[in-house]
Amino acid sequence: MKIKHFINKEQMSQAAAGFTRNLIIQRTAKGKFFTVALSGGSSPVRFYELLAEEEINWKLVNIFLVDERKVSIDNSNSNFGMIKKTLLSKIDIPRENIFPINTDINSVSECAKEYEDRIRNVFPDNYPAFDLIVLGIGPDGHTASLFPGEACLRGQYRLFISTIAPKPFDIPERLTMTLPLINSADNRIFIISGKGKKEIVQRVIDDDRSIPAGLVNSNSTIFFDNPL
Repeated sequence: MKIKHFINKEQMSQAAAGFTRNLIIQRTAKGKFFTVALSGGSSPVRFYELLAEEEINWKLVNIFLVDERKVSIDNSNSNFGMIKKTLLSKIDIPRENIFPINTDINSVSECAKEYEDRIRNVFPDNYPAFDLIVLGIGPDGHTASLFPGEACLRGQYRLFISTIAPKPFDIPERLTMTLPLINSADNRIFIISGKGKKEIVQRVIDDDRSIPAGLVNSNSTIFFDNPL
């Protein structure tokens, strides 16, 4: 893992937004679509706000979700709701370029299958390879909604699966990308904020494969606002 340290969240978010802008421009300048998957949580909020201020041709950007809670879009716990508020509502992007998860489907497994089908429709000829996947990390080492234990290794032949968050997480039903899909991306970045995450970040850097984040392709970049 490559790690970039910053003295505060603002500097980290600015650097991550600049990094992402450059990736997008490199591809869209050639008239090609850039496909990105975004995560929820508190760490990327400022990153999304700053990304919305960048000069980007959003008409050539497709935006997916890395994971979601099984709640309605207007629920305060919705990842899509947060991303809409901080980024999507502030940019000129066609509605058809935005791919929220249909959490109104009753069965969480059917919900995951429906989203997998939509991903495959955007990548019809090959195994999907996103241009960028934005990840976070929890204090237990989970990333996306892949939690420690057997669940993070499920669905190795699937793109999207349903998972159950352990206690004390208040919304147990989750939908998430699988590790093979995450690891197939051309680029992956972790946006991590908080003094309490030093130990878990070090474990990721050390390729600790007992935690889901440690199973993410090591050719990834960590943006962290606290020196190790």
